[in-house]
Amino acid sequence: MIKAGASPARTSRAASMVRFPHFTGVVRMKRDPIRYFREAAGKGPVVLLGRVGRRRFYQINDPALVRSVMTAPREDVGMTRTTDILAALFGDSVFTMQGERWRRRRDELQPAFRTSNLPELFGTAAGEVAETVGRFAEAAETRGSVDCSAAMLDLLQRMIVRMMFGVAVPETARQLSEAFDYGLEYRQRRRWSLLSLPLWFPSPASARFNDGVRRLNGSIREIIEDYRAHPPERAGLLKMLMECQDDETGTGWTDDELLAEVKTTFIAGWLTTSTAAIWLFDLLARHPEVAARVVAELDTLPADRPLAYEDLHDLAYVEATILEAMRLFPPGWLLSRRARRTFRLGDLRVRRRAVLLVSPYVLHRDPAHWREPDRFDPGRFHDRSHGEAGRAVFLPFGFGPRVCIGRGVAMMELKMVVATLLRNFRFTLADPAPARLNPVSFLRRADPLILDITPR
Repeated sequence: MIKAGASPARTSRAASMVRFPHFTGVVRMKRDPIRYFREAAGKGPVVLLGRVGRRRFYQINDPALVRSVMTAPREDVGMTRTTDILAALFGDSVFTMQGERWRRRRDELQPAFRTSNLPELFGTAAGEVAETVGRFAEAAETRGSVDCSAAMLDLLQRMIVRMMFGVAVPETARQLSEAFDYGLEYRQRRRWSLLSLPLWFPSPASARFNDGVRRLNGSIREIIEDYRAHPPERAGLLKMLMECQDDETGTGWTDDELLAEVKTTFIAGWLTTSTAAIWLFDLLARHPEVAARVVAELDTLPADRPLAYEDLHDLAYVEATILEAMRLFPPGWLLSRRARRTFRLGDLRVRRRAVLLVSPYVLHRDPAHWREPDRFDPGRFHDRSHGEAGRAVFLPFGFGPRVCIGRGVAMMELKMVVATLLRNFRFTLADPAPARLNPVSFLRRADPLILDITPR
């Protein structure tokens, strides 16, 4: 297996997946991206996937080269988050900013996501998890089944809304989910498109998207105004974001800046985490021996009280199970960067405007870096006997300076959910057929996850 400090692969020429016409590679990426990227992974450390006009798409498969791309100076390599769809969805936020403006915004956000805030957020979200336990109990008593996909989307949405605003706002939550869900799907359709119409073009798709964003922004602005007028009992992330300020000037954010970061925090805390939770329960249902070991660890906790924040520190095997699930099914299955000028990738010269693609899904399943890569084995993270071969081959939260700032909150949410539900219920697959992938902006399950449920 490759070592973390290995030097970049020596290659002065990229392997190629395509012949003339070059855009056929992009067509194949759009049709079945997972299959195309896995096929490309076996061709070399850098692979030309296709070309549209002057844009070349490269896949980076060597961990040392991945590290060089993800940590490259911003003068050489930048983000690709400059599309009109992402700008409309996220505004001028830490997600879309680049360069020095991004660094300053990241520094301003850091206090809101420090570990010392997690107990408060845990307490805020605990009631939402308890409500789901109550819903599941009805199905469990009749030996029924639950749609785990829908349940996780609903639960994680309620959790992040409660952690964000301190109160339940179901109508705004619905608008948030609808706008982001459609917007990200719309973005994925246009990602590999040979011709993308601008958002101002009066097509039915753009009209639906723009209307959803307008209603979404209006609802969040109303919540912010009401929050200021009637602060809830629990502070929540919104208060923490309101307290963020420019380190140099000491001034707080404008309402537009606050709106942008609220939307960014919501999407990071909802869709990515709920996607991870769905795959986690899928894997646990398929591997009862792993579920039994998780339950054994949970049974060491005091049984006469609900789960407490302090208990999360004692759940080492639960944490390893979550990490292993995100290795096999990373929600962010594809990371992209753009060369801002001619860039040297090992011995390969990459031209300006080239799109550099890194697939955590592919890296996480590469037998060159992982033993039995398709096997669900939390032990590789629990005892570290054959775990990650190097930091740049395990990227569930990204890599480098732009690693996910909310990873601590996400891990807390996932531990909370799996620990609470598995203390109360047993789950088995209603249909053991292999899951189908739906790789849009996140690596979703194509079909609902239906689980049979019984009480413990």
